[in-house]
Amino acid sequence: SPPWPVLDLPLSLEKTRRGDGPHRGDFWALEHLRASQMELSFTDVKACQREPEVALTVAFVGNSFTYYNDLPHLVQGLLAGSLTGNATSVKVGACLHGGQSLESVWAKGARLKDEVHIGGHDMFPTVRALLSDACGWDVVVLQDYSSGPALQHSRAEGLKVLSKYYEPLLLQNSGSGRTPLVVLYQTWGYRKPNKKNLAILEFDNMTLKLEEGYRTYADQLRSASLEVAVAPAGQAFKRVHDASPDLWWNLYQSDDKHPTAVGSYLNGAHIATAIVDHPRFRGLFGAGLKLQMHWPSEVKPYDDAPPPSDKDLQRVLALAGPGGGPISA
Repeated sequence: SPPWPVLDLPLSLEKTRRGDGPHRGDFWALEHLRASQMELSFTDVKACQREPEVALTVAFVGNSFTYYNDLPHLVQGLLAGSLTGNATSVKVGACLHGGQSLESVWAKGARLKDEVHIGGHDMFPTVRALLSDACGWDVVVLQDYSSGPALQHSRAEGLKVLSKYYEPLLLQNSGSGRTPLVVLYQTWGYRKPNKKNLAILEFDNMTLKLEEGYRTYADQLRSASLEVAVAPAGQAFKRVHDASPDLWWNLYQSDDKHPTAVGSYLNGAHIATAIVDHPRFRGLFGAGLKLQMHWPSEVKPYDDAPPPSDKDLQRVLALAGPGGGPISA
């Protein structure tokens, strides 16, 4: 049974939870109520009890672009496999909710059923619960809605939300003795443009606008005295697009937006590199990031898809992996 209180809900609301009841409009109210209950169990811990074998802690906030192919645990494995010294593990946590922006995942919290996509563990109910963890976080990875930073109005909203909600908690995230490194997970243009914004959301232009948007986010966070690195996944997609159109096509799911496991591996390599190469953490990784040219068996691709071939991983990393050529960030 779960370590948080369980409500005795009327059948009509239980049906709402499943999506087949008459109160569908109450769905998010119910989810938020459940998340609020869970938050009590997380915030009840008063003192940090960090295990001695944990070298690094990394939190993820985002949506399905982060939970597809279990990106948090993919990054965890890449980092743990590159550690030197006595501490041998990496702790991760996440607050993820499909289809949401940084603003709406803050307001709604995690969609708890999405935890199955990250191995069934390490999901926190709300962003506040995640960022208020007693031990703090060494790194916090932020990912906004897929087109959000590319569009002026939603970019402006993102900046407001970062200032109002995220920056205060990040600046207080002192369980580890200092504020975390913020890694911005810069996403990519859609494989096919969105019909509502054909000019802006064409792949090349959308990728460029996303780069600009995340750079604006980085500037604001730095002005708030936070350390920031950008993981340029979008620019990596662009490099594959220009060099190998067939491989670029295979970075996407059939919806033309979400990454396949090959795409997630490329993204994870850039997120891990942004962490490993930061001066604060170089002492943990004597030889830098050690990329394995095979998919880790403990990480499950989305929707039980078969893991990518070693050949495809080698191809994509050769073309656009860290160290594969200049990527401005």
